[in-house]
Amino acid sequence: MAHIEFQNVSFAYSLENVLDDVSFKLEKGDKISLIGQNGAGKSTAFKIACGILRPASGNVRVLDGDPEDEEIRRRIGYLPEEPMPYRLLSVRENLEYSASLRGAENVREAAEWALDMFDLHGLDMTKAAMLSRGNTQRLALGMATLHDPDVLILDEPLNYLDIPTQERLVKYIYGSSKTILVSTHLVSTATRLTQEIMLLSAAKIKWRGKFAELSDFGTEEDSMESKIVRLMQTA
Repeated sequence: MAHIEFQNVSFAYSLENVLDDVSFKLEKGDKISLIGQNGAGKSTAFKIACGILRPASGNVRVLDGDPEDEEIRRRIGYLPEEPMPYRLLSVRENLEYSASLRGAENVREAAEWALDMFDLHGLDMTKAAMLSRGNTQRLALGMATLHDPDVLILDEPLNYLDIPTQERLVKYIYGSSKTILVSTHLVSTATRLTQEIMLLSAAKIKWRGKFAELSDFGTEEDSMESKIVRLMQTA
């Protein structure tokens, strides 16, 4: 059973296609980065996978179900590129509310796990509106992971994080058996978090493969970034 599957998915804003007949599949336990230019459609694809947006055409299955179904959504952990926790709630209240919405067996224990995992105990009574961007990201990561989801969809997860929190998240992802789809502009982030990449360019998936396979698209002196640019231009 594929954990995430796009079949001929298209989506447009006004008259501009951001996804055009896109198909890909993630099996259980796959860890893949989606890389593309600004405005390439990465965030749109993630919102479709989470059931927030509906494709104009094509079919999407997550955990063998409709991502708009409430039970399926509870099994997904989603981090948007610009997370917006409830600003008037404290860090702890945001975590407990998120755990409740996602059907965590023990709401308080789930919140405590997130406070520990992302080193938020010193901020647990702070209103979300008062948090720095880095601490907002840490809170949002806690909200995305505290219910132990089967699928994690993370849009620029290392944004604004300090180095200790980055390392904590990298260790968590590498030690996890979850299916993980990450969006990033940075190849260095992709290599730290995942095993494969998909290149999204001109509204289509241009290439998919393991990082080692990029060696076929340049010389030893070429950076990984230059090989990816070449792939986007020629695939």
